[in-house]
Amino acid sequence: MAKKAILEGGKRDEIIYVAMQLFFEKGYEATSVRMILDKVNGEVGMFYHYFKSKDELFQKVVERFFADYRQQFSSIIEEAVTKEEFFERLLEHYEEGMRKFHGISGNMHWTIQYAMSARTIEEMKPSIIKLVDKWRKRCTEPVDIVAGQVLYGISATLHSESFQVMSKDEKKQVLIDLANRLL
Repeated sequence: MAKKAILEGGKRDEIIYVAMQLFFEKGYEATSVRMILDKVNGEVGMFYHYFKSKDELFQKVVERFFADYRQQFSSIIEEAVTKEEFFERLLEHYEEGMRKFHGISGNMHWTIQYAMSARTIEEMKPSIIKLVDKWRKRCTEPVDIVAGQVLYGISATLHSESFQVMSKDEKKQVLIDLANRLL
């Protein structure tokens, strides 16, 4: 008998959503397939109809989490004409993202927080490469190196204690100054 086609939505999406909650709260290692299935009233056979393994499910959870984020960040870069406009929109995007993150991260396991932070930077890198190509004037280093410097510089700045207490205009200016130094 041929295997049924796997449809998007329905029970598959419910499994992904519940797995996201459990992975975020308990961590990958402490979350079992059985725990997920108990929450969705499912059986092991159903799980393996949708996913080959817990690893594959985790990848789907991460993809789902970052799909909207990646699109929004890419549109900010494509639509921003000036550095000022870009950083203003970036700060709005960052603050909205942090509000959402704090809404789900209350009991988030530290391993997942670390993985999400690293993945955020990887998700942003293709868009930052485009931005560096658009803005760089005097730097001659390879674009991926400069993009990494910009990304990690912005990340370190956004997460510093001094930055957190600045006004919106001060924050934007600090980021513009950083970009000008690197580009």
